[in-house]
Amino acid sequence: MKKSLLLGVLLACSATAADFVPGKSVFGEQRYIEYIPGDLPLVVCSPHGGRETPESIPDRKEGVVQPDANTQELARAFADAVHARTGRHMHLIISNLHRKELDPNREIVEAAQGSPIAEKAWNEYHGYIAQACAAAVKQHGVTFFIDLHGQSHPDVRIELGYQHSAKDLAASDAQLNGPSFVAKSSIQLIAMQSKESYSQIVRGPASLGALLERRGYFAAPSPRMPSPEEPFFTGGYTVRRYCVAKDHVTGLQIETYKPKLRDTKESREKFAAALVDVLAEYLPARLGLQLDGTRASSKAK
Repeated sequence: MKKSLLLGVLLACSATAADFVPGKSVFGEQRYIEYIPGDLPLVVCSPHGGRETPESIPDRKEGVVQPDANTQELARAFADAVHARTGRHMHLIISNLHRKELDPNREIVEAAQGSPIAEKAWNEYHGYIAQACAAAVKQHGVTFFIDLHGQSHPDVRIELGYQHSAKDLAASDAQLNGPSFVAKSSIQLIAMQSKESYSQIVRGPASLGALLERRGYFAAPSPRMPSPEEPFFTGGYTVRRYCVAKDHVTGLQIETYKPKLRDTKESREKFAAALVDVLAEYLPARLGLQLDGTRASSKAK
């Protein structure tokens, strides 16, 4: 992780190293950004589920301003499910600001649109992500990163954003296995150390999409839907910025649908438990780590 990003933690927030206790929230200056440190190789962000609309921040005039409803609650349910399974904490970063005030999944100009207060919150948000990724890599040697979102596309499915468009995923397996696709992938680190072809990692029987579908959640890409229809979210600014193989960070953007997934507390808890089950299978196979951060006895590549 770049030193400049780590320095951003100190510049962006008032917390000291002693404040970063697993499971204990720390906040930015106005409490617009929340970071719950962890002790697992898992970092999760919730950029678009905030509701706060302070008068001190003018509404953004350009870009998407609609929130991803209930995604903050979904992220917290997932954190609770991880803790219930492992007794430990994932790293969780949350923007409490409404998306019309700040979109932290954009570069700072579009995200804050000139508001100094929103720019401060943006720096806090990304400073905490840098802190979380660096801490997880230092402790475990690798970070698995999830940027958690919500979408309302007509085709009900979880969209897995590996930095590939629907057009990319319409390519043949042979094309998808080419170096240009792997080079731009957010899971390049996994691909580099795997004996499987890249197309199998992305949409084969042991892919993340396949594991979600076995638990009752339609997902793309997957063996059932190897090349999704448009519209399809490929993964945005945050995934591009942090899922970098040389930094030992790998992961994706997860776009969840609302009906029977994030619409009610019961639905969110059910999906959170399913996602824990998925990662408990996926992480040992792909990164050689159990969900609790311990080394897997064997590593399927």
